Amino acid sequence: MSKLRAFLVHLGLSAAIVGAVCATIFLVWYPHPYFAAKGAWDVLRVLVGVDLVLGPTLTLLLFKPQKPGLLFDLSVIASIQLSALLYGTTVIYQERPYFAVFAVDRFQVLARRDVDASQIGADELSDKPLAGPILAVAVLPEDPKEFQALLEEVLFENKPDIERRPEYWHPYSSRSADVLARGQSLTDLAKARPESRERIEAIIASMHSNGAEPIYVPLVGRGRDFTFIIDGETARPIEIIDVDPWLDSAGPAG
Repeated sequence: MSKLRAFLVHLGLSAAIVGAVCATIFLVWYPHPYFAAKGAWDVLRVLVGVDLVLGPTLTLLLFKPQKPGLLFDLSVIASIQLSALLYGTTVIYQERPYFAVFAVDRFQVLARRDVDASQIGADELSDKPLAGPILAVAVLPEDPKEFQALLEEVLFENKPDIERRPEYWHPYSSRSADVLARGQSLTDLAKARPESRERIEAIIASMHSNGAEPIYVPLVGRGRDFTFIIDGETARPIEIIDVDPWLDSAGPAG
């Protein structure tokens, strides 16, 4: 086998494996529109760089027919690729969006290990779909004593707030009106973000063509916040765009 053929074979095999992994990531673990919000690009870039670029390139540089130790060289390359693949897929799987929780005025996309799933009460919140997260709405307690106790736990005992406390969650379908009530105008956001105005107006136009009135709520992502666009009638998640959603200078609390 020639050096070039060895490179092409290695590249083809690597591309097939990486392609299958990416299909699983984008279609099942991080279906649109959740990938950007979880910040999985950093890990995926390492995986693709090692398995699709570095591995075949090393084969191109090191492969020589009848070379002593060639099998060892190829084994080392394969080990590096396999390590990167296992590490990358494990991290990406563990951080996949398992819950999308609306609390007060914003969404947070959470991994399963971000919350104590044993506290989930409703069966609807325990049944994760094959693709995409479980949608939930976190509701503050109405009882003043319970509310005060929650406030003290968050402020003084360093316990998580309601978006990470399944005991305060309700099925999204039963509380979607809460989301619609806090939704904001995309038109106002387009005016406030002239650099993203064309893209936002295109989304508004496409939604209007279907008779829907799009709105948005902030989404707290990893490292930065996003605009989470939802259907103004059904509260169905539509799109996540990398646009600052906070129209006031104060930005998100906490």
